Amino acid sequence: MARLLTTPSKIARALDWQKVSGSVLSVHIGDSSIDLAVTSHPSTGHPVQALSSIPMELETRKNRKVLKKSVLSELSNIVEDWNVCGLVVSWPVQKEGWCGKPCGNVLHTLDQIAQDTNIVNMKRQVALWDGHHFLNEEDEWGRTAIYSTTSDQEVHVASKEQYREEGMLAADIAADYLRHHFPDLAYDIEVRPASAIETEGRMHSDNDMQSAM
Repeated sequence: MARLLTTPSKIARALDWQKVSGSVLSVHIGDSSIDLAVTSHPSTGHPVQALSSIPMELETRKNRKVLKKSVLSELSNIVEDWNVCGLVVSWPVQKEGWCGKPCGNVLHTLDQIAQDTNIVNMKRQVALWDGHHFLNEEDEWGRTAIYSTTSDQEVHVASKEQYREEGMLAADIAADYLRHHFPDLAYDIEVRPASAIETEGRMHSDNDMQSAM
């Protein structure tokens, strides 16, 4: 999986190259589902489009719990349908830079997703995105000085602090990502809920039926 990880700025450059037809898939990996949203280049004027979440369905294979093939198949269809050039995945790191259990869950899930080269490959890489990085200057790997900041707290409770999930939902990731990398184009980016696609689908079906009558 490590060789398929890249920097957020490289995903932005890939989107620049494919600004007419490409998109970025934003991903939030939770305990029970994978939250998704797609975004085109902001110059197109298209809103961030939230997609229906995929349930985190597991099966046992060789005594290990892994994602069902149906989950991978659905992700594969999405990256093909939306011409995805890169994935931006919510990285639930703490403000102090701690990478607790949620980060481990993200890496474990990504490792399984990476087994399907139709989803992730060297031409469609993955960048990790956290909600705090843009507050400070970052290096080429997205690391900031805040990761070395010490806390004034005298007592730390790991179960309540270190392992709290602070990941951003997919549509939030997409909007935040665009504002950071395309500030002049995405300052007022619109976000559409997943239900908008379902509504449009129903409208198209109704129109098709009326045309056939």
